Amino acid sequence: MKKNVALALAISAATLSVQAQSNNLKTAGNWEFYGRAHLSFDKLDDGNKYDRMNLSSNSSRLGFRGDKSFGDLKGIWQIESEVRVNQTSGDVAAKNATTGAPEEKAELNKLATRDTFAGIEGGFGQVKVGKFDTPMKVARSAADLFGDQLGDMRNITSAGAKFDLRPNNIIQYQTPEMGGLRFALAYVPHSGAVAETNSTTGVETENGLTSMSLGYNKGNLAAALGHESTQKDTKDGKRDATRLALAYKVMPDLKLVGFYQNANYMTTASVDEGSKVTGYGAEYQIIPNHTVLRAHVMDRAANKASADSKMTAIGIDRIISKELRFYANYATVTNSSGVSVASWNEGRSASVTLDSGAKGKKNTGISVGMRYDF
Repeated sequence: MKKNVALALAISAATLSVQAQSNNLKTAGNWEFYGRAHLSFDKLDDGNKYDRMNLSSNSSRLGFRGDKSFGDLKGIWQIESEVRVNQTSGDVAAKNATTGAPEEKAELNKLATRDTFAGIEGGFGQVKVGKFDTPMKVARSAADLFGDQLGDMRNITSAGAKFDLRPNNIIQYQTPEMGGLRFALAYVPHSGAVAETNSTTGVETENGLTSMSLGYNKGNLAAALGHESTQKDTKDGKRDATRLALAYKVMPDLKLVGFYQNANYMTTASVDEGSKVTGYGAEYQIIPNHTVLRAHVMDRAANKASADSKMTAIGIDRIISKELRFYANYATVTNSSGVSVASWNEGRSASVTLDSGAKGKKNTGISVGMRYDF
C-alpha cells in the first residue's frame, strides 16, 4: 500500500513537472503560476544620523492567474501576493531611522496582498472587481523608469497628498483598445468590509473613491492622463489629483519621458498638503537589449511653505534576458527645511522612515539589485 501511494505521488510530481515546463498549465481553462524575485543591497544615508547598509525585497511577488472562454465571453481571475524574499516568517515593522521604534506592523507573506480580482471581458471591454491598482496609479507607467527601485517616482508623487493606491472593494470598467486609445473608470463604494452609517447622526459615511484614466499607446508615443478623488471620510480625508505621463521614442535606442501632477489636499482648514510635481527623464540603450542607462529628475513644489523636494536618480541595467537583469542606481533628494522626503520608501522593504532631524537635509542612496521574473 505504501509503495502504491509513493508511486502515485511520484507520478503526480512528474506530471506537474512536465506541465510546468510549458509555463501555461491547463485545467478547466488556462492558468499560470508566475512570480518575481527582486532584491537589492543598498547604502542609505539620511544626511542626519542614519547611514547604514540594508538588504531589501522590492515588491517581490507570487501569483496565479487564468481565464476561460464562454463563447464570446471570457472569465478572468488573478490572485497575487507580495513575498519578502529576504524574510520568510514572523512580523515586520517599519522603524524610525534614529530611535529604532516600530511605526507600522504587518504580517509577512500573507495571501492576496497585491492585485487580486475576478471579472469578465469581451468585445465590450473588461469589467473586474477586487483589490488592484487604480487607473490613476497605472497612468504613471509611461514615465516610470525606476519602479520598485531606489529613486521610484512615487516617493515624490505620493508625498503629502497620498495617491498611487491599491484599494479594497474596487470595481473597474475598461474599454477595448480603439486606435491606440483606452479608457478606464474605477469606483470604490466604501473602504471597509461594508458601507457604514454614523451611529450617532445616522448620516452615511462617505469613504469612497473614483479614479479614471485615458491612455494612448501606438507607434513611438505612449501617454496617459489620470484623475482621482476621494470622499471626505476616507482615512486621509478628501483629496484629488490629476496627472499626465508621456514617453516618446526619439530613436529606437532613446526614449524621453515627461510627467506632471497637480494634487489638492487640505488636511485641515489651514494645513495644505497639495503640490505640483514635474518630472523629466530619459532611457538610452547603450547596447540594445543588453546595457541600458536611465535617469530622471522629479521636482515637487508644495503649497505649504518650506516643504519642497527634488529627487534625482540615475541607473544602469545589465539585461541578461527578458526574465533576468542586474542594475545599479544612485538617487538623492534635496529637501526644504520643513520636510523630509527620502528616495527609498516606495515599493521596497527597506523603507526607513526619516525623523524630524532629517528635515531640510539632503539624503542619498546607492543600490545594487537583481530582478528575476519567472
